[in-house]
Amino acid sequence: MLFMLSISFQSIISGNERKIKIVIFPFQYNCDSNGLFPEIDDVIRSELIRSGYSDVMEQERTYEFIQEAVLSNIIKIENADVKNMLTKANIVDLFANVNSKVLIRVAEKTNADFALKGTVNQFGDILRANIEVVHVKAKKTVSVLVGECESREKIPEMTEQLVQQIIHVCKGANVQKEIDYIQCNYQQGNITYEEATERLKNLSVEIPGSFLIHSALFSHYSKYPEMKDSLIEEGKELIKYFAADEEDIRCLSFLEVDPFYELANIYHNMGMLDDAINVYNRVIPIYPMNQIKYYKHLGELYKLKGKDELAISAFNLVLSRNQADNETRLNLASLYEANGNLAGALEQYQYSLKFTKNINEKSRSKEKIKQLQLLIDVHRK
Repeated sequence: MLFMLSISFQSIISGNERKIKIVIFPFQYNCDSNGLFPEIDDVIRSELIRSGYSDVMEQERTYEFIQEAVLSNIIKIENADVKNMLTKANIVDLFANVNSKVLIRVAEKTNADFALKGTVNQFGDILRANIEVVHVKAKKTVSVLVGECESREKIPEMTEQLVQQIIHVCKGANVQKEIDYIQCNYQQGNITYEEATERLKNLSVEIPGSFLIHSALFSHYSKYPEMKDSLIEEGKELIKYFAADEEDIRCLSFLEVDPFYELANIYHNMGMLDDAINVYNRVIPIYPMNQIKYYKHLGELYKLKGKDELAISAFNLVLSRNQADNETRLNLASLYEANGNLAGALEQYQYSLKFTKNINEKSRSKEKIKQLQLLIDVHRK
């Protein structure tokens, strides 16, 4: 049976990545006891070890923790003779019925990252395996996997699919550690820039749509100007997958760069002003952290495009949040003046005197105030 299941999972994981620890609690079997099919949890254990991705606790060691939990914490049997009457199968069945809090407590004692608990049911010739994947540190079930086959000959295929799904779920829940491991190895000189890039890219293929992975790739590329094309590609992925939830925002707060600003800036430098504007317009409504900076640069982009009304609107939004931004105020004043709104320009130059300590800037504003006041007086006459 194991020969039939000899599948190469080395493509799933490359290099010497940190192995996660998995504990597999014995599955509960509600099947014919004719012994014509393998213990599916044993096969899963073997294939997880074969994958090279995980360290799986030995079966006997796992049973010791289960036995302790059942005898000490659940049924609280004090009589040694009664304890001895319980068979291994009895203890496994008792443990299968514990609640999730007890299961997590036992899993924590094993120092595992993830715990697997499952049942296998038979309906005629159909076998169905239900596997619960528990993230031990997070103290929660991250996935419930179901495998089903219509004949015993299909068990290897079903088990193969389940193992792949288990690895995928664990990687998805453990993605930050995967990223940290790759980055740490690169920083310590254990792997080259190219190797780190390849591992991060492989991770993004294995776990598609991960904002964390694309953030790591963006940060990775941002250190090298020649990686501009890759940076743009990852920036687009970040905008696509940014959910603006707590996890995504926390991820951005730990990055060395602001990916949205950097992407817009690249577009700006390339003369692709519409693309830069599009970045800000897509991000501003959902990302509150840097809105002042975004509105300011959006206004400057609109000004370059000759879209003065939109530029004025963006600059006003900046000033509504930060009255002391004198650069924006002077930009706004010049736009008002260029569009014939002399009173609006005069007001902004007058305000600028309150918010600047720069002597040259004050002198220019005072001169502008005189000029505008004269023009306004002329128009009135």
